[in-house]
Amino acid sequence: MKVLALNGSQNPKGVTYHAIQLVAEELAKENIGLDIVHVGVKAVAGCIDCRKCRTNGHHCIHDDIVNKLIDMLPEYDGLILGCPVHYMGIPGPFKAALDRLLYATEHLEGWGPKPAAAITVCRRAGAIDASHQLQNYLNCANLLTVNSQYWNVCFGWKPNEFLEQDAEGVQTMQVLGKNMAWILKVLEASKGKIPVPAYEKRVRANFCR
Repeated sequence: MKVLALNGSQNPKGVTYHAIQLVAEELAKENIGLDIVHVGVKAVAGCIDCRKCRTNGHHCIHDDIVNKLIDMLPEYDGLILGCPVHYMGIPGPFKAALDRLLYATEHLEGWGPKPAAAITVCRRAGAIDASHQLQNYLNCANLLTVNSQYWNVCFGWKPNEFLEQDAEGVQTMQVLGKNMAWILKVLEASKGKIPVPAYEKRVRANFCR
């Protein structure tokens, strides 16, 4: 079993990376792998609503990291979204990537139900706002949201501040890893015994008439 973690930080080895690594360490104890893809280092184009993804196999016309993620997803059994807070929200490139990832795949249709979690990192404030933003992607993608003992939030401007001073945040990441490992093992044990729900095509209703 493997989990895919998307790091939306502009710093590939910053606090977000170390928070994800704490989760990875707990997963490793249960022989579950974790791969990190760094999404935040380059500019990412936003969705232009051209809808070409509806006719070209759920791939975006912008042939960048988003299409790579779409191709990678079938290899994984779980998902983690992690990022720092930028102006009380998630970083622009990460939001653009997640918007296109979910839109192109019609909300990860056919991939779930699989466990997923959102992690946010802040220097001082805005973590709950950013957490809600990330959580919205999970809530509409038929995923099993994994929680911890508290908000999946870490504090620190630099990795050492987080690892040495935010003891509750460190433990929260460790509990998150334990919970995700447990859910993954439960799902694995249920294969062949409890069938996955059969889903019909998503129904959409516009409220403006």
